[in-house]
Amino acid sequence: MTDFVTENTTPVNNSAAGSLDHKDPTKEYRIKLVQKLVENVKRESEFMKKFHELFGDYPGLNSDTCLYRFVNDLLTDQISIVATLIGDTKAGIDWFLFENECGDKGYEAGIDEGETRPIKTVEDYLWLVDLNKDLLS
Repeated sequence: MTDFVTENTTPVNNSAAGSLDHKDPTKEYRIKLVQKLVENVKRESEFMKKFHELFGDYPGLNSDTCLYRFVNDLLTDQISIVATLIGDTKAGIDWFLFENECGDKGYEAGIDEGETRPIKTVEDYLWLVDLNKDLLS
């Protein structure tokens, strides 16, 4: 009869693997959620520009009806869901995505009498979200 090796030699359980980076999975998840949302906002904007170039102001196509509204509603729902998952408000994430143009404008933000910084990246934005959560706690 054959004896089976019972020692698990995967890097997680192998002391010879040395130290592993212990990243915060929640932080990584939140970063990926917002990064994907930023990609979708930019893609939606490009889609709407191209759509308008193709169809102009044809009634029903790029107004508050039909395809334009459908695409816009999908993005609006996605924004609301991501805001909830990362612990922000719809208004807060809208500020980052549209007013601050996903960080491209680099507006300074923070708490009134505390630390402020330019919000240029998703990580900067999540710092602001966490700062506001800590303030409200």
